[in-house]
Amino acid sequence: MSDSSELDAYFGPKRDELPLGIVLDGSLSAGLQVKLDPRYAIEKLAVGRYVVIQSRKTGSTFFGIITDIALGATTPDLLHHPPDAADTFLLDVYSGGVAYATLHVSPMLMLDEEDDQPRPIKTIPSHFSAIYEATAQDVARVFGEEDDEHFYIGTPLDMKSVQINLDLARFVERSSGVFGKTGTGKSFITRTILAGIIRSGLASTLIFDMHNDYGWSVKDEGGREYKGLRQLFPDGRVSVITLDEATSRARGSKFDGVLTIGYEEIEPEDIELLASLLGLS
Repeated sequence: MSDSSELDAYFGPKRDELPLGIVLDGSLSAGLQVKLDPRYAIEKLAVGRYVVIQSRKTGSTFFGIITDIALGATTPDLLHHPPDAADTFLLDVYSGGVAYATLHVSPMLMLDEEDDQPRPIKTIPSHFSAIYEATAQDVARVFGEEDDEHFYIGTPLDMKSVQINLDLARFVERSSGVFGKTGTGKSFITRTILAGIIRSGLASTLIFDMHNDYGWSVKDEGGREYKGLRQLFPDGRVSVITLDEATSRARGSKFDGVLTIGYEEIEPEDIELLASLLGLS
């Protein structure tokens, strides 16, 4: 039994050929429900991981992202009367069959072999289509390879071999936002993107730095200090202007100029916009 296909038939497919699971339910607007293959440990998966779905009927490839992970059971009796934790035989019997795990996947794009450019998604894969973890090549087809036009901004969580390269020319053409929970690094990724835009010269930026995150330097939650945009571009491409010279000097912040707004330039509508912050009725 030396033939690789015979070995695969005997031992099962290789790990990189083993699908994460199959599509069971879902819609274009709500996303897809995927039953996880019992041979995969649910703890090794994470929300935010990129995946590809291979359509069972047409062969089309869908690019998506895991947005939720859940546990389920085919019968409610198992939830009320679970097997003894010491009975490993019953645990193995129930796992993957009566008790299973599901993934919620949001499909984002379609990838065609004939077309290098991903297309907006307007449909979903059929029932029982296989889903796989996206490879570096799959991600590169969506975001592009790192070059003069694609700026490397980082790697997804739990996908250290995958690079995310941003097409800055397309990025500056439309409105974009950076969202996330507190402490997830929104300011750092924004600073990285802004540095790429400034370096490329594709657009001018006006930054309202309310928390002093982008100017001369910035500190993370551990107290480590990193260079701000002013230090990254000491050639004059970045200027820091303060509205409060005294506070900036007391804080030790370095700036290039002071902007003073005269009282005669303030309109009643400006005060009205700040009424809640100023405690005005």
